[in-house]
Amino acid sequence: MRLGPLQQHFRERLRQRTPWAVVLAFALLFTAFQFVLVPASVQLKHPGAVANALLMPFLVSFSYGFLSPLPWRWTGDDRSRAPLGRGLAQALLFNALVVLVLVALSWFMVRNANLKGEALGLAQGAKGSFRGILTVNLFVGAPMMTIIGGIISFSVITGEEKAAMAAKLDEAQWVLLRGQLSPHVLFNSLNGLAELVRQDPLAAEQAILDLSELYRALLRHGDRATAPLGEERSLVQRFLAVEGLRLGARLRVRWDWDPACDAVPAPPFLLQPLVENALKHGIAPHPEGGELVISLHREGAGLRLRVENSGRGLGLVPGAGVGLRNLEARLRLAYGPAATLHLRTEGDRTVATVDLPHLEVRR
Repeated sequence: MRLGPLQQHFRERLRQRTPWAVVLAFALLFTAFQFVLVPASVQLKHPGAVANALLMPFLVSFSYGFLSPLPWRWTGDDRSRAPLGRGLAQALLFNALVVLVLVALSWFMVRNANLKGEALGLAQGAKGSFRGILTVNLFVGAPMMTIIGGIISFSVITGEEKAAMAAKLDEAQWVLLRGQLSPHVLFNSLNGLAELVRQDPLAAEQAILDLSELYRALLRHGDRATAPLGEERSLVQRFLAVEGLRLGARLRVRWDWDPACDAVPAPPFLLQPLVENALKHGIAPHPEGGELVISLHREGAGLRLRVENSGRGLGLVPGAGVGLRNLEARLRLAYGPAATLHLRTEGDRTVATVDLPHLEVRR
């Protein structure tokens, strides 16, 4: 890592709860050990010793949990970790400096306690030397920090690599699904127009021109990760205009749409597959056609999108058609497993609903 990404990595790690929980747990354990090694009755004689016993366990735990992994990540380039030999050398040098700072700080606090050896846990009346204490800590603390820092950094890097791989797989699946949908819409529309050419050539000519504009809009709409729901509504209105040339009076459309939801971002083609499914499997096969009702409203922190149609009864379940199977997959990628798609019969109507638990799109 370069310096900038390393600093960002350090700040992100500081915002994580698990490392802090481990650091605080060890700090409490070391503090208790300090008071076992040097009884409170002795500590309280020396204010500097009390400060040392309370502060140093936290600083040592913080150094092990947050500082010791850093030299293993420093490379000066785009690599995520240093080679083993270089990382080891960097870690030993860096951790030796950290130990020096900690020992100096501890020595300063105990010096305020008049250099009482008992405040350092030595035998009563004994006096420790800065050099001796530093030597012991360098030979014990620096290697331990280097080993633990290496274990932490390798564990974090493994997690980052797994997350990056999962993100790449999600991205590849998202692109595949997005690319799959537009041709699917085009093919179904062309099949419908083939029937219209025989019945009304002039209407078919106009429908082909409208379809050209529709497909251009489909490409623009599907080329984004998210789009406002108001744009999705406009796209579906254009799609229904093309289908209306083919179906005529057999297609009756009613909107129950909350305009306040127009600005909400959502994955492209959230509504269009439901409308297409209702036309293809419900209204178009029925001699008398049917009514299409499209509604969108807030439901708690999320949204409920509902498409119902009269006409032919339910003959398809979620996952059986390309459009619905595609929509289900994209909902999982965008919102997680809490987002649901249901297709059911209510009386003489077929109803499709999409329930979004929240408005935040994670993909």
